[in-house]
Amino acid sequence: MTDIVTSGTAQLEWVLRSRPSGRPRATDVELVESTLGRPGAGQVRVRNLVMSVEPYMRGRMGGEATYAEPYGLGEPMLAPTVGVVIESDHAALPPGSLVLHDFGWRIEALVDASDCRRLRHDDLPAAVHLSVLGIPGMTAWVGVERIAQVRSGDVVFVSSAAGAVGSTAVQLAKQRGAVVIASAGSPEKVALTEALGADAAFDHHDGPAKDLLRTAMSDLGVTALDVYFDNVGGEQLEAAVRVLADHARIALCGMISIYNSAEPVPGPNNLIKLIWRRARMEGFLLADHLDAQDQFEDEMADLVRTERIRPVHTEFPGGVAGAWDAFVGMLDGAATGKALVPLVPTT
Repeated sequence: MTDIVTSGTAQLEWVLRSRPSGRPRATDVELVESTLGRPGAGQVRVRNLVMSVEPYMRGRMGGEATYAEPYGLGEPMLAPTVGVVIESDHAALPPGSLVLHDFGWRIEALVDASDCRRLRHDDLPAAVHLSVLGIPGMTAWVGVERIAQVRSGDVVFVSSAAGAVGSTAVQLAKQRGAVVIASAGSPEKVALTEALGADAAFDHHDGPAKDLLRTAMSDLGVTALDVYFDNVGGEQLEAAVRVLADHARIALCGMISIYNSAEPVPGPNNLIKLIWRRARMEGFLLADHLDAQDQFEDEMADLVRTERIRPVHTEFPGGVAGAWDAFVGMLDGAATGKALVPLVPTT
């Protein structure tokens, strides 16, 4: 559905009905009608333009104890979303303001002004604020800049390098003068990572990760990794640990290889090499680095405007009604770069 709704009329929103076990099913959610009133004190009414679907939402649906609060059963789900204020009871957010908030999975939302962030670089397209200038972009920036501390000359391996975070991490590492090896999930995605600047890339379906990684390294004439930016976990993490340089850094960003696993998945069996190589492996969450948000946004906005960073995203069709298929498709690897759902026409 892409029709713009008006105040007091029915709209559509996605509600969680049951906790998924394994791969999410269509019966776990329901698209329902709801009606919004006028903004109350300190609230704004936002017409959502585009929403993001992301891997971490799978954990919120399942109710597991993770870094994000679980979605409530029988309640509308949440997702990062860019929208335009159409009614306001807050002077700092007048009608026409472009804002970022978490009340996606619906066409319109009543949002407390404190839960909105007015976009600082609103000359850039809405989609950019959910990709390279949004959560994925800042996640990549924090991993490259603060956790892995990538320097010129480093050999960097990025897994899931055609994904929302990985595609940005590849470009940021190249901006800092690194040699970059990328893995992705199809020949087309491998080609994309090379177009983004990766010096070598491989399709992780083509064989054991340890062999594919060693071949890529041999082709580049390098013998060890200074940095592994991990979006996958599992076999690729184990492969990276095998070839770490002394004092290497591993930035643990995500482990999409296990998100749909119904049973616990064993970890790498060679972690003792972290000791031998005096290496550091560190997980990180974006919430711990919000002090750098303005610094990140200013740097990234400049990189986008000067075309030194290329936003990569896949837009799924169908408006709000297509959001569930977009989410499942993203989990299944159907998206290249950031997975986005335009909710209403933006023209």
